[in-house]
Amino acid sequence: MDVKSAFLHGTLDEQDCNPVSTPSEYGLKLNKGSEGKKVDSSLFKQIVGSLMYLTANRPDIMHFISVISRYMENPTKMHLLAAKRILRYLQGTKQLGLFFKKGEKSELIGFTDSDFAGDQDDRRSTLDYVFMFGIGVVSWLSKKQPIVTLSTTEAEFVDVSTCACQAI
Repeated sequence: MDVKSAFLHGTLDEQDCNPVSTPSEYGLKLNKGSEGKKVDSSLFKQIVGSLMYLTANRPDIMHFISVISRYMENPTKMHLLAAKRILRYLQGTKQLGLFFKKGEKSELIGFTDSDFAGDQDDRRSTLDYVFMFGIGVVSWLSKKQPIVTLSTTEAEFVDVSTCACQAI
């Protein structure tokens, strides 16, 4: 059985992958350019769909899945390698997850960030936020901003205002 069929049938052994400590290589920029070898889009869609399902209890991968899902129509080998990197990260961080304990400190805390012109194709920024209630995450978002911003300050302002609306 080849690796693709083993992956699709769930028979890959845990030793078949080398775990990593980050879901993406530092500074990796993906784009829709035609360079690079095309890969099977149905396999790529299955991997991305499975990863989207995992975001329910692993918000730490939300941003990276949001980025790779932009390339589901015409994935290249670079996009597939980025998706596999997330799988390798999950392999190395199985112990992570969301935990809510009764009686813990219950204060609402929010964090926000954006990447200025992070999408190499349309130059739009990605906005991210996460809200924690006590020690557990209760709300998070990672998506492209609806407008093209002209500075890092403007990108952060759009992100902060979106986050404030969610907090209210």
